Parts: sequence; structure tokens; C-alpha cells
Amino acid sequence: MNRRQFLYQTLSASAVLVGTGYASVDMIRRSSKVWGPTEAEQAKAAVEQALRGAPLVDEAVSYNATPFAAAPDREGLSYAQPARAMQTMGPRFETPNEAGGLKVPAASDTLASVTPDSTLVDALSSDFAEMTPSQSETPILDETAATVGAPVYIAEVEDEAERVRQKVEHFEYDFSDDVHMTETEYTTLVSALERLNRVQSYVGHGHFNVLSFDDMLRYARYQPRIGDFPTAELDYLEKLFYDDVSRLGFFGERVISDLTHSYADNDISKIPGSGHYLLRGDSEAFYDKVREKVGDTLLLTSGVRGVVKQYHLFMAKAVQSEGNLSRASRSLAPPGHSFHAIGDFDVGRINGGLSNFTADFAQTDEFKRLQDLGFVKIRYTTDNEYGVRYEPWHIRVV
Repeated sequence: MNRRQFLYQTLSASAVLVGTGYASVDMIRRSSKVWGPTEAEQAKAAVEQALRGAPLVDEAVSYNATPFAAAPDREGLSYAQPARAMQTMGPRFETPNEAGGLKVPAASDTLASVTPDSTLVDALSSDFAEMTPSQSETPILDETAATVGAPVYIAEVEDEAERVRQKVEHFEYDFSDDVHMTETEYTTLVSALERLNRVQSYVGHGHFNVLSFDDMLRYARYQPRIGDFPTAELDYLEKLFYDDVSRLGFFGERVISDLTHSYADNDISKIPGSGHYLLRGDSEAFYDKVREKVGDTLLLTSGVRGVVKQYHLFMAKAVQSEGNLSRASRSLAPPGHSFHAIGDFDVGRINGGLSNFTADFAQTDEFKRLQDLGFVKIRYTTDNEYGVRYEPWHIRVV
């Protein structure tokens, strides 16, 4: 693929430019060995133009909006389930396991086995029309946009414990033993991320937070504007989920073992004004307790993240890290390893913006009040041994 083709694909895709609300000019630069200042300026201008009016991704409330205004809910919409007509169409994807892997029928087999009649097509179109996100939906940001400048080299040490500490402290640096994607893997990841963004744009940001892998595949299969996931993308997604991520330098435990893990409607509760969900029970009760103690200036910036949502965040960070998977894993847990899937949540300060996703949050009155409470613990401390950056905003529940 030449640079002209790659630039066209990048600007027309939702992968990094429109669907997610962030972009990396480096993605365009990677496609050519020749990259002059004029071309770079033109590409940057094109990126900025593409981002104007783009939908934002959900990770933190946009603080320009009224923070606790009730988020509009679409009547009759089941956020944790696919469109109703979709459930009646086509074979269900089989559940993967560690030994057998993901069993996905070929696209030709799928098309041959499904011939929906006009009634089903009309019902499906109607369902998707209902799912189209409202323009008045609570605007939200993404923590992957909160970056820090850093050099690409640091003097490294022999001691492994000190090396992990060094990486935690300098999470945006490149290290000599970091794992990088191949060119083929990078191209596949960008293509899959582009498709995930089309799914998110279609089903709505809140629904996307709790969308299951199976339901994502159904949306892609039956909605032309998304497009069915090709075998290469599915193979890569499966590999990314089941891979031993300790090789990346991420030493957190796996908390979700099944790629097709899903949430029932009665397992989750939507938090008004946030665009996010919490698991009912301990998580929701703990959030209510914390907010009561700290005050109304504290708000939920990220709650339940299903497998699909974690894919989306991690893959976006991998693109932002120019294919350095280790650097991406120092900021965002690989899919299957995020405690957001089983109860943890993030909090922030009203009007905190993207600083809610940096160490600056530790300097706020809200964080100090959290610490004074005594019973609030953060998951990733400054001296954590997981290989993850310091996250003062990440509340440990589980």
C-alpha cells in the first residue's frame, strides 16, 4: 500500500480520526520512508479537519457540559443485548476455549446459510435506527488522549525489579526489550480498530461499554456500514486476548478467561450523567458511599468495561504507541486483564478534563479527601509491580 492509499484509508476510517476522537499523524508517516515537512503539515491539517465535529469516545465526562445532567436514555433499548431482529438471523458464533480457539464460520458459509426475508430485514433496519446515538447524548472523552511527552531512550539497568519500577515511572518511554508489532500485525490491528469504531459509533457509547464479543460480531455481520470481521482480524483479536501478556511486561492477572464474556441487564446499573455503568452490588454501593463522603465534585469517569471496550482502548493505545505493545500495556491493561470488567471504576474531578487521567489528579482536593477516608484504595500505586503506570484515579473494589 502506498502513502496515498494509506492516507486516504486513514482519513476515511473511523479508527483513529473520527470514531475515537483522537489521531496519530505517525500512522500516516509509517507508510513511507520519505516524509517532508510540507507533507507532514498537510497531513496534520487533514487530520484536524477530519476531527472537527467528530463524536467523542466514552471514558470521561466532557466537563464543558453540565456534569450531572441526566443522560438521555432511548426508550425500550436493551443496552446489554443486540438488536432484536438480529437474534433471529444466522448461526451463533461458537464459544472459544484455550485449547480449541475461536471457531468462526467463513464469510461465504455465513452468507450461504442466512437468507433473511424482507420482514426480517425491515425489522433489523428498524432496530438499528433505534440504536442510532442521539446527538444530545452526554459528550465524553477518552483517557488515551491524555499523554505526556517523553524521550524515546532511557539508560537501563540490569536489576529486574528496578527495571520494572523504571518502566512504571517512565511509562511513555521506549525500552530495548519492548515488544513491537510486525508491519502485518499493525495493519491488521488498525483495520480491526477501524471496524470497532464503526460498531461503537453505531450502537452508542454507553452500550459499547458493555457490548459482548458475540454481539459485536452480529452487528458487524448484519450491518453493511460496519462490515463483517475478516478472518485475519478475528485471528489477531483472539491472539491478543489469549496471549501471555507477561512477555509485554504486563504482570497483572487475567480476570476474564472467556472471550465471549457478557453482562446481563440486571447485573449492571447505568449511572446518570456519566454515560457509564457499574456492576450492581458492591461496586455501585461503594461508588455511592465514596461520592457521598467526598462530595458532588467527584464523578464517575469509567465504570464497567466489557471485553470489546477493553480491546478498543488497548488497541487505540497501541496505535498511539506506534505499534509498541509493551508501551501500550503500561497505560492500559490488555483485554481480559482489566479489573474494570469485574468491579473497579475510575473517578475524576468536575472540570478536571484529561488531567483526571494523569498523575495531576493526585494533587486535587478530591483525591486528598479519598485518601483521608482510609477505606479507599487505588489499584496501581507508584510502587506497583504490575508494570502499570501510577493511576490515582483507579479505585480498587475487588
